Amino acid sequence: MAILLKSILKNQNLFQTLLKPQFVSASIISRTLTSEAHHKKPLSVLFEEVVGLRPISETSEIEEEVEGNELKRKLFELERKLIELKKSEPVRTKKQKRKVVTSEETEKRQNLYKLFKVDEEKDIKKHSQEQKDVVRVYQELPLEMVSFVKLLHKEGYLNKANFIPGEKLDMGSLDEEYARTFVKFAAEGFGKDYQEIAKWLSGSDLKKIALFGCPSLEKRAIFAAKTLRNFFDIHENNVCNACVLKEKCKFPNQSVWDGKTKNLHLSVVMKVITLYPLDLTHPKLQVPQEVQGSVSRLLTEIQNLSRTICTPLA
Repeated sequence: MAILLKSILKNQNLFQTLLKPQFVSASIISRTLTSEAHHKKPLSVLFEEVVGLRPISETSEIEEEVEGNELKRKLFELERKLIELKKSEPVRTKKQKRKVVTSEETEKRQNLYKLFKVDEEKDIKKHSQEQKDVVRVYQELPLEMVSFVKLLHKEGYLNKANFIPGEKLDMGSLDEEYARTFVKFAAEGFGKDYQEIAKWLSGSDLKKIALFGCPSLEKRAIFAAKTLRNFFDIHENNVCNACVLKEKCKFPNQSVWDGKTKNLHLSVVMKVITLYPLDLTHPKLQVPQEVQGSVSRLLTEIQNLSRTICTPLA
């Protein structure tokens, strides 16, 4: 044990490391070492007291040595009180406080998130309800379109329409979007059956409609309008750059012509021109009067030609 103590005294760093966990002051150690020769206690007992393995007795020589010095005695008492305070202080108090604060903050954040989420859901529902409440009022069909609808009904292209209750056609039933869309598809079917009419149509009116652009942002309408422009060798940039629907269009300045044929198909023509009198064009689109006039003349030509020069395809 004496040998171990001597090695500890030679290495001051190791000696201080042993003393730190027990909060023993370096001043106590130095005084203990200077009075080593005068200790009456066994060396092993003294060592155990120094390193904290044994409690320091009330009649320790260290206390007797410092009694004569008032300043040293006060320092010794302060050191002892500090050690007692360190031992009595709860270690986990701060950690427990942090956990409680963190839990409260988390709960507040969750409540705040729920509050904003509820408000967002309310706004979405309100917007959806407003869209449902808006009912589009369609314009009255022009005379040329009314006549063409009657022709479609007579030829049997509206037989499967559920908006026609009986055999008699009621034009008032065409005030809804579904009915007008059905008529549009019926006109396309009419165009496939009466393809021969296409070669007799007015080229100037067709070109005027092709130069105006696409009647809506529907994909089938866009492709039909682009196909019509390609037939007249109209470059896409000349039409798309001036189009008011360009920002929302998915196919600006793009050609869809596959190059297989240059024939004009009546079904393609019907996809484009029927959207104008059926009031199925885009709401932001302002159709000039001259374009509307070309559409009316073409509808009249198609009806007249269907009765005179051709019969529907088998």
